[in-house]
Amino acid sequence: MKQELFIGEIAELLGVSKDTLRIYEEQGLICPKRDENGFRRYGEEELYRLITVKVYRENAFPMKEIRRLMEKTSRRGTMELLEAQIQAERMEILRHQRNMERLELAKTYYLDESESFGYYQAENCYRVSPLRDNYFDVLLDWFRCSRKDPDMTVCYLNAEYSLEGGFDRPETAYVMIKESDARYLQREELLKEENRIPGGSCLKAVLYTEKPLPDKKSLEAVWERAKKTGVNLVGRACTHFQYVVYESEEKPCYMTEVLLPLAVCDE
Repeated sequence: MKQELFIGEIAELLGVSKDTLRIYEEQGLICPKRDENGFRRYGEEELYRLITVKVYRENAFPMKEIRRLMEKTSRRGTMELLEAQIQAERMEILRHQRNMERLELAKTYYLDESESFGYYQAENCYRVSPLRDNYFDVLLDWFRCSRKDPDMTVCYLNAEYSLEGGFDRPETAYVMIKESDARYLQREELLKEENRIPGGSCLKAVLYTEKPLPDKKSLEAVWERAKKTGVNLVGRACTHFQYVVYESEEKPCYMTEVLLPLAVCDE
């Protein structure tokens, strides 16, 4: 490779636009020399800096943070910036995983009924909001938590029903996080034993209703179908609001997972 490249040559080499290189220059990330005709010339040092900037940009670093990293910062300062971005990347991965789960669930709307009902292994979860008896208050809790702590956007809204008490209304409702999600985000402080909701084998159904919280008739239908499978249902039934499917602009359809219950024992 020749010692210096024009802007078009280095843009093609790195797979970026010339406008992007000009923005990097305006932001102070690079400082190419100018020849006698005023054309930018990029040497070895600028090439290495551009490769570094490109790596940071591909990892979603904001321009402000890249400038700080490219400046002469302390070792500790650089480590803190990198750790913050690693945490942001973990969060983004979890968001993508959650979106994939919801999209997979959304497909069940178009499947036969038998394909939206089956065995499921629930993992341990932990409550991260107060116990409520009003589901709408839990929804408000979730929004408040999410605004204060972005990690809470991967939590679930959970409503619990006593199998003996019927399905008129949930006995308790709360915001919870999966143990694996909390550990992945390095938020072990959320895993308090007194807030633990044990996982285990269960039967899972997917309901589509006119309201976010399934009505008594829909839940009783799932309950009757579960009993026909020939298993003993032990524990508490849970519902997790997941998604909204729009058949038309006037009539949204709310998709909710139902776990009946958190423990299932074969007869």
